[in-house]
Amino acid sequence: MIDLAARMVARLLLRMFGVTLVLVSLSFAMVEYLPGDIAFQVAAARYDVDNVTPDVEAAVRRELGLDQPAVVRFGKWLGALARGDLGRSVVTHQPVASMLDAPLRRTLLLVALSVPISVAFGVPLGLWLGRTSSGLTLAKLSGALVSGTPTYVIGLLLILIVSIKLNVLPSAGYGGAAFLVLPAATLALRGMVRIALFTAVCIADALQHPSIGFARMKGLGETAVMVGHALPMSSTPIIAFVFGILAGHLKGTAVVEQLFAFPGLGKLLVDAVLARDVAVMQACALVVGMLIVVCNTLAELSVRLFDRRTRT
Repeated sequence: MIDLAARMVARLLLRMFGVTLVLVSLSFAMVEYLPGDIAFQVAAARYDVDNVTPDVEAAVRRELGLDQPAVVRFGKWLGALARGDLGRSVVTHQPVASMLDAPLRRTLLLVALSVPISVAFGVPLGLWLGRTSSGLTLAKLSGALVSGTPTYVIGLLLILIVSIKLNVLPSAGYGGAAFLVLPAATLALRGMVRIALFTAVCIADALQHPSIGFARMKGLGETAVMVGHALPMSSTPIIAFVFGILAGHLKGTAVVEQLFAFPGLGKLLVDAVLARDVAVMQACALVVGMLIVVCNTLAELSVRLFDRRTRT
């Protein structure tokens, strides 16, 4: 059993390494093929558009290394990454690693708050909805409605109701626990409905198993049947789906943080794109991508470890 688990982990880590190499290449290519002349835009941001001469633009191009072939720049970037060097911001001239520290911690805190809320409310709601065909239909309709609603719309509704109408919580910024509530709730609401839908579908499928009928024949109550039998049968796909929700929350932070002016990693990435801050863009994209790869790897690992049908 231990050898099998070790082989599975080794295969997943090897695959994760391959995906990481692809991710590194995509992070570089993303910046390489952005529309517009990055050197001109950086020079205009520094010196104002009217002061950008061909000599100034050429100097900025040399500073950013954009006068070298893309293959050379990619090789230098890989070498720097291998040394743990993420470069320096072309706007602030600060080390990118130090710029990522606080925003990354805030984003992870935001996700760490939102995912447990999604699970705590989504799983019981899915259990309740999955008991009957009408509840399953309601779960599917709710899931379709939420999936079709952009994240920023959910956030705007919370701002209108909670911040403006009720005047209970701040609508934007960062300065304490109160500023975390609305961004976390925006992510949590979307995740909660998705988890509830998935749980309801899994429970409805588990209730068709012959062992459920046998449990009911023994006189077990409906709660005992649901919690003691149906839920354990569905636990593996639900756990894997929660890791998928975690990855989705990491991807959704850019929109949420920009909407609530929350100074996390997603907002830093958006601001870097607007400022054409090459090193920060590449680092943010790489870190977010790596976190998503880790979440997806953990999801697959949970399935392989807990589902006997995958133990081959």
